[in-house]
Amino acid sequence: MDTTKPAYNVLIFDLDDTLYKEVDFVISAYKHIDRLLVAEQGLQPNEAFDILIDAFDKANNPFDCLNEYLIAHGVALPNAIEWMVSEYRNHIPIISLDDETRTMLEHMREIDVPMYIITDGRSFTQRNKIRALRLDDYIPWPNVFISEEMGCSKTDPAAFSEILRRHPSNAEWDVEFVCVGDNPAKDFIVANSLGALSVLLLDDGNNIHPQDIKVDKKHQAKFFIKHFKELDDYIVNQQYF
Repeated sequence: MDTTKPAYNVLIFDLDDTLYKEVDFVISAYKHIDRLLVAEQGLQPNEAFDILIDAFDKANNPFDCLNEYLIAHGVALPNAIEWMVSEYRNHIPIISLDDETRTMLEHMREIDVPMYIITDGRSFTQRNKIRALRLDDYIPWPNVFISEEMGCSKTDPAAFSEILRRHPSNAEWDVEFVCVGDNPAKDFIVANSLGALSVLLLDDGNNIHPQDIKVDKKHQAKFFIKHFKELDDYIVNQQYF
């Protein structure tokens, strides 16, 4: 970036475990399945939920464990695994942004920072999450790129290249693209290759995917933050983390 010219920033976010905690979606889905089994199969409240969350915590397959429990207790549920997976993916989640994330997004909106989401996942599932989180109050739908809709994963440059095309540098200013994610395995591969500023939001202990993995140096994040307040300060003051 030419430091002699003024710059403006464009923020590109991952979704799961970046803008919200993915475990909240998991819990929401398990509670949804539990409610259905209470209403339709006569289970006790939290009976199914406790089995699902216990299996999740122990890194076992939650749906297999619940299916085995249902069979053992004489609950006839045709195509049980397929049903659970479908309800998990397609339920309307009860999730919300935390105060820190909401404050950052509100400030970025106030100062007219363009914001985008690039996320891997199924269209219906990811759109349900975004609506439930009310992220579309801050990031318009044309600025959301979902892998199923794109026909490629986030490690493909297609979405990032489209964002770069929308925000070209010119004789008056440079553009700095800031890519924020949580997964060192894939979130910064394209960002680094295209010269963006890559920022890893550090795990607070509640992330689903581990961050202590070996990653090729060229794919590693350039900077690390613990809180979105640090990102906000950078955008405002242009002082590196």
